[in-house]
Amino acid sequence: MRFKRWIGASVVLLSSSACFHQVVQTGRTPGSTTVDKTFVATWLWGIVPAQPIDVRQQCPNGVAVVTTEQSFLNGLVGGLTLGIYSPQHVQITCASSTASLPTGAQVVTIPTTATPEQRGQMINDAIKHSLDTDIPTVLRF
Repeated sequence: MRFKRWIGASVVLLSSSACFHQVVQTGRTPGSTTVDKTFVATWLWGIVPAQPIDVRQQCPNGVAVVTTEQSFLNGLVGGLTLGIYSPQHVQITCASSTASLPTGAQVVTIPTTATPEQRGQMINDAIKHSLDTDIPTVLRF
């Protein structure tokens, strides 16, 4: 009788663990370089998100595709920790080249060392300049 309870509990546990698969495409042509992170830490069933993944070194031309999923192994680990630690599998495909800029576009490069306030000010200034001059403005981060 006890064995049947464990089978029932196991079936309920396995069927309640959900796997997901999300793909974000940026519109750029995918290249051959990929960054694969099998255990990206999220916490409390994904309520506390993962830390940002910086791929600027590996993807100098930007990102083409970001795939996020919870594999069976990720789900098993999440189930064993009762969802406190909920890892995800993230695969990032780099872009093969940069997109072409519109003719006559103004390029504003925002340094990575800029504070959030400086970034916001530079973005607002670029928007205002673009609206005033009717010239496309490209922001580079």
